[in-house]
Amino acid sequence: VANRGEIAIRIFRACVEIGVRTVGIYTYEDRYSLHRYKADESYQIGEDNEPLKPYLDIDAIIKVAKENNVDAIHPGYGFLSENAQFAQKCEDNGIVFVGPKVSVLKALGDKITAKEVAVANNIPIIQSSDKDLNNVKTAISEANRIGYPLMLKAASGGGGRGMRVIRTQEELEKGFPEAKRESLNAFGDDTVFLEKFVENPKHIEIQIVADTHGNMVHLYERDCSVQRRYQKVIEFVPSIGLPQVTKDSLYKYAIAICKAVDYNNIGTVEFLVDDDGSIYFIEVNPR
Repeated sequence: VANRGEIAIRIFRACVEIGVRTVGIYTYEDRYSLHRYKADESYQIGEDNEPLKPYLDIDAIIKVAKENNVDAIHPGYGFLSENAQFAQKCEDNGIVFVGPKVSVLKALGDKITAKEVAVANNIPIIQSSDKDLNNVKTAISEANRIGYPLMLKAASGGGGRGMRVIRTQEELEKGFPEAKRESLNAFGDDTVFLEKFVENPKHIEIQIVADTHGNMVHLYERDCSVQRRYQKVIEFVPSIGLPQVTKDSLYKYAIAICKAVDYNNIGTVEFLVDDDGSIYFIEVNPR
């Protein structure tokens, strides 16, 4: 399990129930963490002064896996869970990546490419930056084109990391380097983008389940509108006050974007729904 803490413990517990032997990794800082002791075997990665960075070290993780005859790696969530390079490295070394296939991660693991897939399949999106935001000058230019208020987001990962609302150019100048730094530390990728900020929308997620034989179903909606710092606090079902016609459209869009990339595994397709019922695709969590 290429992760730490609660998610690693949950995966280890599931493996115990089905009789699968487990290997854990930990950093020096995590040497007394509970997840280390829930694995059948566990090994330190990284130097003693690196508390989190080693969990993003693909080569170090693969090395531990190969040295201990690991045949599958579960990435958990966060860290490398949506990293196509990591999934490819697993495949190259004959290790099963417990998650979507490499082509799916390349298409949907990055919010920017996922939006391109959405546009190609006539799924509505929020207006966003078109250029690579390599510097704050380009970000300001794109912000002026789209118009404030804006949402500055990390292209990789989720969970509210690297995300902030930008209402003025001064906030963008301050928040741009902060968001890039936060994204790099959390996901090993500092790519960020801008999109128009939608005030007080409903945040609706559709769960998708797909096998490797072309079968795909949705498991209806979850309402995740109650949030703190762009992280969900409460999820409830069904969504209250959402018309059935809107729900049906959400299901249709979720299936459409996943079928477009031949999705496999479980995943979550996220949307915003405006007060007037307008739907905007945000991202897919392919994990």
